[in-house]
Amino acid sequence: MSGSASWIDKLIGRDETHSPDDPCAEGMGDCAEVHDNASDFIDGEVATNLTSRIRHHLGFCGDCDGWMTSLAQTVGLVRQAPQQDVPDSLKESLKKITDE
Repeated sequence: MSGSASWIDKLIGRDETHSPDDPCAEGMGDCAEVHDNASDFIDGEVATNLTSRIRHHLGFCGDCDGWMTSLAQTVGLVRQAPQQDVPDSLKESLKKITDE
């Protein structure tokens, strides 16, 4: 890969080269595994071996690679959005609804 990799490229593993003895070579995994673990993967909260399988899968599956890139971009944008305080009156109203 030429130039500097974006944070999404680094997250997905596009900035890495994998040797034949890399855990990624163990198996491609499947699309369901990628989708089921996407949020935790983006947050860096999956085990190392699962991270390797997901990155390996993304290297072979263009559909999942595009989907994960889109999700990661969306998460990044949401994290940059200004946080709003929820009024106490709304919190109390919601609590009453959930307690019923």
